[in-house]
Amino acid sequence: GEAKGAKKVAEGGPDPQFQEALDSPFEMSDIPIRLTSYVFDETLLGKASAILHADVDLSTFAFNEKDGRFANTVEFLLVVAHRDTGEFNRYDQKIDMNLRPETKARYSKTWFPIQRDFELGPGAYQAKIIIRDKNASKVGTVIHNFEVPDLATWRISTPVITDSVQPQPSGQTNAAPKLVMLARREFETGARLFVQFDVYNPTKEKATGMPKVTAGYTIRRKSDGLVFLKVAPTMIQPTSLGRLSRMIGPPLDGAEPGEYEFELNLKDELNGKILDFKEDFTVLPKGAGMAAVTSNQN
Repeated sequence: GEAKGAKKVAEGGPDPQFQEALDSPFEMSDIPIRLTSYVFDETLLGKASAILHADVDLSTFAFNEKDGRFANTVEFLLVVAHRDTGEFNRYDQKIDMNLRPETKARYSKTWFPIQRDFELGPGAYQAKIIIRDKNASKVGTVIHNFEVPDLATWRISTPVITDSVQPQPSGQTNAAPKLVMLARREFETGARLFVQFDVYNPTKEKATGMPKVTAGYTIRRKSDGLVFLKVAPTMIQPTSLGRLSRMIGPPLDGAEPGEYEFELNLKDELNGKILDFKEDFTVLPKGAGMAAVTSNQN
C-alpha cells in the first residue's frame, strides 16, 4: 500500500532512479505518457479544486505472464509545484496489476488512467509525473504547465473534452451521460465529442439574482481555417440557485482526418464581458484508434 512505500523511502533515502528523473529538466520518453490538468470550482480557503490526469501507454510494459494473466507494477510519483513560491504537492503510489488478456488489450488501446485531486491557490504551476515499469526498471516522465486563475474573476472550469462516457445504469436511459476524463486529444472521425464546463462568478441581475450568459462554439480545421461546425450562442439556463453548467455533444461525422481547433465563446450579457477558450485536437481516420498515435508519440 501507500504507507509502506513511504516508509521505505524514509529509511533508505529517495529512490535514486526516481530522484534522477525528478531532477532532470528533460522529459524521458521510454514510456509514452500524456498529462493534463482540470481546474474547477473554488473550495474553502481560496483554493480551487484541481485534477491532474495522466494516461500511460501500457503496451510498452514488460508484463510477466502467469496462469493466463499479466503481472507488473506501475510505480508513479506526481509532483505539482507552484512556480513562484516553490511550494509543492507530492504524491506517490504503486499500482499492482494482474490483468486478464482482454483488460490488458483494452488498456493498450485506451492507455491506463491515473488521476489525482489537489487543492491549489491561484498562480502558475508545473506538474511532473514519473512513471516506472517495475519489471523492466524503465522510466518515463512528462511535464505539464498550467495556471490556476484568480478565483474571484468571471471564469469557466477547464472544459472536459472527451469521446468516452461511462455506461448508463440500466433503467436510466435519459440521465445525462457521465463523462470519462482523458488526457488524449485524438478522436476518430465519426466519433461524438462531449464537452462540459461550468461558469463561475457571472454578474447577477439585481431584480432576479440570476445570471445571463450565452455560449456558442466553432470547430475549424487548422490547415485552412475551414469551419467544420458552428453553433450560434444561446443562453445557458441557470439552475434555481443560479449555477451555470453546459454540456454539448458535437459529432465529428464527416470530419477529414487532420488538426482541428475547438473554440468556445461566452458572453456575460449583463456587462458585455467576453470569455474565449480554445483547444486543439486531432481527428484520426476511422478505426485508427490509439495504435496509430502511439507509434509516433515519442
